[in-house]
Amino acid sequence: MKKPKHCLLPFMAMLISCAILSCSKKEDMQIALSSVSPLSAGAGDTLTIMGKNLMPGGTNAVIKLNDQSMIIIKSSTNQLQVIVPKRAGSGKITATVGDKTYIGPDFTYKYKATVTTLAGSGAADNQDGIGSSASFKCPWGITVDNNNDLYIADCYNRLIRKVTASGQVTSISIPVTINGANFFSPNDITLDKSKHELYVTDFNAHLLKIAADNSMSVIYTGPQTTTGIALGADGYLYMSNNIVGEIYRLNTDGSNVKTYATGIITPRNIIFDKSNNMYVAGFDGPTSSAAIFQVLPSGTKIPMYDDRAFGGWEIAVDQAGNFYEADHFNNVIKMIEKSGKINTIAGNGNAADMDGVGLLASFNGPQGLAIDADGNLYVSTYNYTTGAGNKIRKIVIE
Repeated sequence: MKKPKHCLLPFMAMLISCAILSCSKKEDMQIALSSVSPLSAGAGDTLTIMGKNLMPGGTNAVIKLNDQSMIIIKSSTNQLQVIVPKRAGSGKITATVGDKTYIGPDFTYKYKATVTTLAGSGAADNQDGIGSSASFKCPWGITVDNNNDLYIADCYNRLIRKVTASGQVTSISIPVTINGANFFSPNDITLDKSKHELYVTDFNAHLLKIAADNSMSVIYTGPQTTTGIALGADGYLYMSNNIVGEIYRLNTDGSNVKTYATGIITPRNIIFDKSNNMYVAGFDGPTSSAAIFQVLPSGTKIPMYDDRAFGGWEIAVDQAGNFYEADHFNNVIKMIEKSGKINTIAGNGNAADMDGVGLLASFNGPQGLAIDADGNLYVSTYNYTTGAGNKIRKIVIE
């Protein structure tokens, strides 16, 4: 005997109801980030995050900003309070549970840049000493060793200056001729940290090698002006030519010189990031703008960031992939975040070397720029109009 079809209806209705209820419960358990307050803050500040199901299963969701986890100091189902980590950067705040990540609103990170003077009285002189008792005359290129000691191309003094982390300044004198070879005013500088060998360009046509015992040899003499110099992880030197817009690759004894990249207008210093990607500051013709180019192993150049207001000269990159610009003619230090956002992090534009925090500080012609393993920046200053500057500044960024 067949069952009446109408007897199945209550059973089917119950199944549908249970399915709807199950889906509703799953949706109710979904995490949502509805608001963050404030939307702009700095390291150590507290954010309040409002949302839904922020403690799924009684466990806090993992809250991150640019892959940096935030410390949760107070939590409930619909509200969390978190601490902003140092150098987190701007971006979207996310909540992660298991293998699922939920995207929240955009957040603007406020960088704090504390500027101090590491060495230099400001007088155009060549005195060794500690801190302000030392003097420089147009310091330019800077490189940093593993102890955070600096080596600086002191251009008009024809000296290489060592500045320790405590500010003690000593000198390495460069003869007018070295084994019969010419070398002029030092311009840019790099260091082989494993062998402690220095390589120095002279903004003319030469490359100088200074061994660990301070013995010297001119390892390259070319037809055009050399500017930037850097040592790659592959063991080759890379050198830029400011006139013809090329980058050369050569051995550390100056041999086997090959053209690596071409078509870069006024290339300046060459840098590498933590993944050994090469970047160079130059001019982007199609956009009529100063630019930072990535140079691929094939020699192809890719404009990464344009900054129409950038008044030269040098750049640096930190471990997080943020770039820095020593803006010589605008007397400021800029950061370009990975998003492309350009921030003036230090300097009010006045041509003066004043210590301070952020825009309360000032620079008198920033030109050389380097960054240490801790993310601290070092800037050399010189004003070509007044002859002032002549200082080495340190910037601690939080």
